[in-house]
Amino acid sequence: MPGLEDSFHGINIKLMKCTGLREAMKMVHTARACGLKIMVGCMVESSVAISAAAQLSSLIDYADLDGALLTTNDPFRGVEITNGRLILSDLPGIGATRR
Repeated sequence: MPGLEDSFHGINIKLMKCTGLREAMKMVHTARACGLKIMVGCMVESSVAISAAAQLSSLIDYADLDGALLTTNDPFRGVEITNGRLILSDLPGIGATRR
């Protein structure tokens, strides 16, 4: 939030808490304008939500998007994590499909 730049070093965006990609993008632009670091995080979520959040990865400083790894019944396939790196799909949209 403008005016509070000196109070924080960064923000943590979670799509499920900020209502989705559109609001997350607004948060990214505001944080950058305020000189803040940006992390995208998650809760325990399916690969659909993680794949959506991963779409922001080129705009942020840190990603903590391992929520789908904590589920045993994820009905989707999406972004993969290999050696600590997010590997985005070439599929259209957010790149998630049903298993």
